Amino acid sequence: MKKTWHFIIITCLGSWILASILRFAGITAPSIAFNIFGMVYMLIPATVAILLQKLENKEPIKKPLLVSFKVNRWFLVALLTPIVFVALSLGTSLLVPGVSFSASAEGLFDRYSSTMSAADIEAMREEMSSFSQGTFVLLQIVQGLVAGCTINALFALGEELGWRGYMLHHLRHLSFMKVSLLTGSVWGLWHFPLILQGHNYPNHPVAGVFMMIVFCTLLSPLMTYIVIKSKSVITAALFHGTMNAFAGFPLIYLVGGNDLSNGLTGYAGFIAIIIVTLGFYLFDKYVTKENIFAKTVENSLNLKKTEA
Repeated sequence: MKKTWHFIIITCLGSWILASILRFAGITAPSIAFNIFGMVYMLIPATVAILLQKLENKEPIKKPLLVSFKVNRWFLVALLTPIVFVALSLGTSLLVPGVSFSASAEGLFDRYSSTMSAADIEAMREEMSSFSQGTFVLLQIVQGLVAGCTINALFALGEELGWRGYMLHHLRHLSFMKVSLLTGSVWGLWHFPLILQGHNYPNHPVAGVFMMIVFCTLLSPLMTYIVIKSKSVITAALFHGTMNAFAGFPLIYLVGGNDLSNGLTGYAGFIAIIIVTLGFYLFDKYVTKENIFAKTVENSLNLKKTEA
């Protein structure tokens, strides 16, 4: 646990100090400068993991942290699963009182009404009207998949090499659920300066901090399971990158509610994540009968038990 706590403390404190400097500089969301900072912020966990692995632990990077590009079917699962629960979160959001579906994408225009002029919004309406609904959705899917497995995945690896690479390796002697819940809660807490500055929950930044912790904790078992099945942290980056690419999709079509209720990062999305995770749990227990959810990580990865 000592190595893990070194990683958590250095990563979180370093990230939070950097975020504080940004705050004092007056840079907040939404802005181009904040978006650029967000990409840099995502690289911090991987940077700390690599430095600790080489300088403190004197271990290699590739094999221990599961950096493997050996493609298997779980790479495809990692790429497509976020689309499933993003789509499911659209349905669960419609169960929220006061939330309705708008085929004309009124939710998209509502989101930008406070940051764009009326003329720009009208221009956006005209541009979107040139596409049929089916064509627009197809374009969103293609763009999301391309981004999810390229630029988004690259920056997501900046996080995942730490969360599902370094922490998974050094906590491998613990049970699957303990590793997943600890990793998820740290991952969620790590976000808190960005959330307070308007990221993800712009209308509820304080409550959003707690929502993000719950969101990341709920996602963590599913992501950990895919990494173990694929034996590659690259699948976590694909999953994370695709999730980021599609997370805003339900909000295009939702009218009413707010950032605490709607979409993947709202409580309606939490229901979707739980449903999909339950499906993976049942698959693990009754179809493959590997019971990964009930084992230690090292047993699931077929590693020789060593001191972690």
